[in-house]
Amino acid sequence: MPKYSFLSRWLLLLLMLVGVQSGVARATSGLNTVNTWLYVIDVNLSEEMVTQITESAYDMVVIDFIASEAFNTDYPLAEVIAEWHDAEIPKIVLAYIDVGQAESYRTYWQPDWGLGNPEWILSEDPDGWEENYPVAYWYDEWRDIWLAEDGYLAQIAEVGFDGVYLDWVEAYDDESVIAFAEQEGIDPIQEMIWWVQDIGDALRSYNADALVIGQNAAELAVYPDYVEVIDAIAQEQVWFDGSADNEPAGDCPLPLTEADIDSADYVASLSPECLEQYETYPESTLHVSSEWYLDSLMVAQDAGLPIFTIDYALEPENIAWVYQESRSLGFIPFVSSRALNIYLDPVP
Repeated sequence: MPKYSFLSRWLLLLLMLVGVQSGVARATSGLNTVNTWLYVIDVNLSEEMVTQITESAYDMVVIDFIASEAFNTDYPLAEVIAEWHDAEIPKIVLAYIDVGQAESYRTYWQPDWGLGNPEWILSEDPDGWEENYPVAYWYDEWRDIWLAEDGYLAQIAEVGFDGVYLDWVEAYDDESVIAFAEQEGIDPIQEMIWWVQDIGDALRSYNADALVIGQNAAELAVYPDYVEVIDAIAQEQVWFDGSADNEPAGDCPLPLTEADIDSADYVASLSPECLEQYETYPESTLHVSSEWYLDSLMVAQDAGLPIFTIDYALEPENIAWVYQESRSLGFIPFVSSRALNIYLDPVP
């Protein structure tokens, strides 16, 4: 999840307000037909769930690159993806990959790795996600995991994914990444844009029509080079969030406006579980407004990018409200539990 420093948030807002415009977006015809989509990653896809997805009306599905999980390398991804491609309502299938953090349950993780070893593994996840570690993503050792001839992107293309769904693009704004980049004389924003460009170029060398969706970091839409390499932006918790341990699984409202952030009325509106999340993680999304996210998303939308939203809520009234609000803005919403571990039928 993103956590914006005061300086970066307001500098990027200033860029938007003074009218910095991003370049022409890549052709996104492959996404223009998507009305409903499903996002499940913290789950071992059972045959039952695979069949549910096959028979569903979803146009697009985002799943984990399951074969990269050290305990799940024999999962029949190619067969499942082919089944979804051949469904009565064919699905675009994207591989979720974390490009700004190392995850200790992936096949690339070595037994002696840990914080500072290798040196590009910088810190623990700031929002409480276990086994996730922000990295210096400009290091060759990290890049080779993805870009090498037998790397993850080649494997993703081989099993038939239609593209990738990039998490932790916002790594450039992580405190540990910023500090390490300053030591090395690196601009972390520029390095992230180059990193996403390299991922897109590598993937499209296998499949010219491969899609690249960047999750979060919508504020990067002020940079034409970023807009040109991605096909859409997906933004989490525009209106509702939950906790990394899925307790609560959602229904924690964000402050609606900048003026509501940390206000007494906002704090009083939180449930005990949401209040604990708010107090435990002072840089979390409960300290960022829906207004901030929407300002960034409108810039991305004006640049021609489709916008997908992901909110975390289980209360029926919150779910209905998000779908209505997101769609009224021209976005394509999805609402689920914070763990993204359940199948839900499409919302018409």
